[in-house]
Amino acid sequence: MAIDRSRVNVRLTGSGGQGIALAATVLAESALACGFHATLIQEHGPEARGGATRSDLSVSQSAIPNPQFQLPDLCLVLSDKAWDRFATRLVGRDDVGLIVDTDRVALSGVADTHIGGIVAMSFEEAAKVRIGSKVVTNMICAAALARLLGAISVGSLSEVTEMRSPPAFKEKNRQAVKLGWRMMEEYLDSHTLPWRVPSHEVGKLAVGVGGAATAGKEGADAGALTA
Repeated sequence: MAIDRSRVNVRLTGSGGQGIALAATVLAESALACGFHATLIQEHGPEARGGATRSDLSVSQSAIPNPQFQLPDLCLVLSDKAWDRFATRLVGRDDVGLIVDTDRVALSGVADTHIGGIVAMSFEEAAKVRIGSKVVTNMICAAALARLLGAISVGSLSEVTEMRSPPAFKEKNRQAVKLGWRMMEEYLDSHTLPWRVPSHEVGKLAVGVGGAATAGKEGADAGALTA
C-alpha cells in the first residue's frame, strides 16, 4: 500500500458487537509503541448498538493537528450495514483501499469491473475454522491491517493485544493476531494491490517519533487517542 504523504488514514467499520472499537484501539496503541503519532476517533451512541459503526484511525510521522478526515486511505468493512453507510461511495476509486470480509458483506451488487479493486477475504470463517470462535474476527482483521500498513510490528501488536484482552480471550486473541498477519502476508505474496496511489510506502514511515498516549473526548459521541 502506498500513499503520497506521511499520514495514513484508516477507517474501520462494522456493526455494533463486532469489536471494531477494540481493534482500532489496539492498532492505535501499537502504532504509538512503534514510535508513531496516532489519533483515534470512535463512534459511540445508538450506532454502536447494532447499527453501522466506525472508528477513524490516523498514523503519522509527526503530530496530527486534526484527527478528523473525510476520505480514508484504507477502509475495513465487516458488515452489510457498514458497507451501505460508509463504503459504497468509495467503490471504484483508485486512491482508497477497501478490505472486505466476504463472510459478512454481500458484494453481489458491485459491478464486476470494481471487484478487482477490493481486497475480499474470508475473515470470520477463518476465525471459526482456525480458532474456534468468530468473536476474534476483529483481531484477525486488526493484524491483517497492521501487516498491510507495514508501520506496525507484529511484536508490538501482540503485546498490546495481550494487554487489552480479557483473561478469557488472551490466548484466542494471540492466535488471531498470528492468523490475521499470516493471511495478509499470503495475500500480498500472491496479489498486486489494486490501488494506485504514488510515492511513499506506509511501511517505510520513519520511526523515531516518541510520545505517550493521551485520551480525550470530541463531543458526546466521540473519543480520541492522541500522541
